[in-house]
Amino acid sequence: MKRFVALLLFMAFFRLVDAQDFSLVNHNLTPFSLNPSLAGNANALRWGVNYRQQWMALGNNYHTFRASYDQNFYKRMSSLGVAYAYDNMAGGVYNTNEISLVYAHTIKLRDFYFIRLGLQVSMFINQLGWDKVKYGDQYDPNTRKPTLETLEQFDNDSRTFFDFSAGASFVIENKLTVGGAVYHLAEPSNGFVELEENVLKRKFVGHINFIQDLQYSNGLFGRNDLSDNYLFVNASYQQQDKFKMVNAGVGATWDPLIVGVSDKNNLDGINVIAFMVGGHYKGLQVFYVYDLFTSSKKNGSWSHEINFIYIYQKHEKYPCPIVYW
Repeated sequence: MKRFVALLLFMAFFRLVDAQDFSLVNHNLTPFSLNPSLAGNANALRWGVNYRQQWMALGNNYHTFRASYDQNFYKRMSSLGVAYAYDNMAGGVYNTNEISLVYAHTIKLRDFYFIRLGLQVSMFINQLGWDKVKYGDQYDPNTRKPTLETLEQFDNDSRTFFDFSAGASFVIENKLTVGGAVYHLAEPSNGFVELEENVLKRKFVGHINFIQDLQYSNGLFGRNDLSDNYLFVNASYQQQDKFKMVNAGVGATWDPLIVGVSDKNNLDGINVIAFMVGGHYKGLQVFYVYDLFTSSKKNGSWSHEINFIYIYQKHEKYPCPIVYW
């Protein structure tokens, strides 16, 4: 296959009010949103646009948009990536804007074995729509209507701060990737009241991905491209403060289609089954993901996500690990 077909790693999208990160399903298509060390791992010029609607039964008030670009520099065994993410929660009550710059460097241990190191610098612009919320002291005890003035006080309705994250991954070329990352290393303040007590907690990430080529009996070693037909298996774990998330998924590519399914669990009774279908044509890839809420706890709803990726493959002379993850 002369063009790269990106895999889709199924990740959960669970959202907490205590300053938890949003999480797109399509980390495989925007890999440095899972681990900064994976920027440039398509060994191509890659553009991505991702959009997710969360908890549709609650009035469709949760939206996430992300745009990204990354590429590899073969001579220097390094990669650069840039991304913009917008997260709209509760109909505009709380909005986050994140602009990120990522650098990744590759170290060759020996043939087919590599270490990738990544660093991410982000600028957050968070906005609070305090006028979109009704507070307890606004309700008139006689009419029970929110007609009174609130005494709630906020330090500001906008917060801007910088953040740093880092990650590493071990790669057996075209076959296996194992990695981890730590986000929000300095745990910056991101609240609007009592700033010292409202911080963006560190997030710890671990992940693994394995690919089995179905077309070539000699495997992937020494080749620059995947075949048209292959299987993939992946798993990940994320923890941010008290929030935990485990994901396990399987999928297959049968040119030009890619399909898969994954189970996503927060280890506290919330479970989601995600279904994915996608296809590609001359470097353009389109994927659709549907999340089916299967937990016995009736506090969730279905969600969906659509992703557009365009990849321009450049053929280079210089060695660099080809990582399809």
